[in-house]
Amino acid sequence: MDEVEQARPSALSPLKTRIFMAIWIAAMTSNIGSLIESVAEKWQMTQLTPSPLLVALIETGTMLPVMVLGLAAGAMADIVDRRRWLITTQVFMMLVAGALSTLTFLHLITPGILLTMAMLIGIGSSLSMPAFQAIVPEILSKRDLGAGVSLNSAGYNVSRVLGPAIGGLVVGALGAGWAFFLNAVSFLAVVAVLWKWERRVPTQDLPSERFLGAMKVGFRYTRHSRPLQIILLRSIGYIWFSCVIFSLLPSLAIHRLGLGSSGFGLLTSCVGIGAVGVTFILPYLRERLAVNQLLATFTVIAVIAQVVIALVPHTLIVALCLVLAGSSWLAIFSTINTAIQISVPSWVKARAFGAYQMAWGGATALAAAFWGAVAERFGLAAGFAFSGIGMFIVLLVIHRLRITAFEEDQDLAPHTDEPHSETSIPLDAGPIFIQLEYQIPEEHREAFIEAMQPVRKLRLRDGAMRWALFEEPGIVEGHARFTECYLSTSMGEHLRQHHRNTNADRAILAYAFRLDPSGRPKARHLVAVNKEEPSLLQRLWQWS
Repeated sequence: MDEVEQARPSALSPLKTRIFMAIWIAAMTSNIGSLIESVAEKWQMTQLTPSPLLVALIETGTMLPVMVLGLAAGAMADIVDRRRWLITTQVFMMLVAGALSTLTFLHLITPGILLTMAMLIGIGSSLSMPAFQAIVPEILSKRDLGAGVSLNSAGYNVSRVLGPAIGGLVVGALGAGWAFFLNAVSFLAVVAVLWKWERRVPTQDLPSERFLGAMKVGFRYTRHSRPLQIILLRSIGYIWFSCVIFSLLPSLAIHRLGLGSSGFGLLTSCVGIGAVGVTFILPYLRERLAVNQLLATFTVIAVIAQVVIALVPHTLIVALCLVLAGSSWLAIFSTINTAIQISVPSWVKARAFGAYQMAWGGATALAAAFWGAVAERFGLAAGFAFSGIGMFIVLLVIHRLRITAFEEDQDLAPHTDEPHSETSIPLDAGPIFIQLEYQIPEEHREAFIEAMQPVRKLRLRDGAMRWALFEEPGIVEGHARFTECYLSTSMGEHLRQHHRNTNADRAILAYAFRLDPSGRPKARHLVAVNKEEPSLLQRLWQWS
């Protein structure tokens, strides 16, 4: 992995890392192809039906798999070779795009087939996104990470400038079939770069996680990580109302503004122009605005853009508003993306992005159908106006949920010390009941109980099924006696939990341990002997 160390990295410094630049260019090429296809799909649907709802359902069909498969895709990306996984997903999408092109040339396309193929493309995209996000820290230094995330977002939005414009021209001159064919070819760029990438696969002494176990751990991490929950909630609040741009714009451009395929493509490109433009001033704004102020500012910009589109449906005004909406989209999502990158440890990063993907994809898919139904019932202007007003109300409600990732300097490097002495318990034995016994001086009793609360959070967050702290009644020789207990699915999973501890986590544990004069609690590991198959209710209980 090439790393470029600079005293103060610029917005373009990640491009000096060769593999990042190669993947960045290849991904941009593929994104251009995907956006060419998106224009063709929406254009073709408007030719098949005048219904705003059916046109909006193209967005729903593409994003619904993102919601359903997000966590599963994150789990796969964390337990398999990410390079091979990405190659597989790109080949799958290439085959789907090729099939869509063939069906179009044979004049076999119907609204149902178009929605089905959009959903298949969405499946491939949803399976690849967490892995793409998770490889960024593998190929960039921490110093360049924020700029790399912004460049990825900017690259996608450069594609938003070129893709729709090219798509409109291709559809107008050659037809939708050739647009779908170009998308199929564009996936070859990513496959070629990933094929040549010599990725360093992390080595470990423990057996690999199993798929269902990895999903459960990802679910528990999301459930017990409040910073990640705040990021997801802020994302949903913005996406639900801002995605009206992508779901209703085709109907607005074609049926309200009377534009052809080229005009529609150029209008869609305005979103990308705004996103690319704000990329160059975003580092400057981040130095002068707190992250939550930045998010609030660009949310208000999006509100203004959507309300003006509702009130003044003129092509030039709509284009300018789409530039503002694009700048808001890039600023908010590059900030959220970076917050996840710097606040989630590497062992669960893809699963965290999978959870983010589920929130983002689910909100987009459901909101697209919702705003399509609103537009069909009350009109396009009402859809844009209601979404803008709703976004402002939600901002007032949730602005106190602060994203703190940029304010905290946590050491997320894996802790390398041995967790405890060797054990004869087989790695597949379980469940495992862990007991840690503490003797705490009476004067430190309250401090210890308080110190164990963050310990509880990290145990549950990193995969423990249950956790409890017990105190033996009475004070013996000036000491209070406590027993910390938690449950792991197997000995292998318990050891993985130790390896998941970052340096920041070990500092939390060390503080609690220091309150015991011995400096380290006495640990016991008990293996369950009940071999009965758990009931369905028990399995559901373990999942919670």
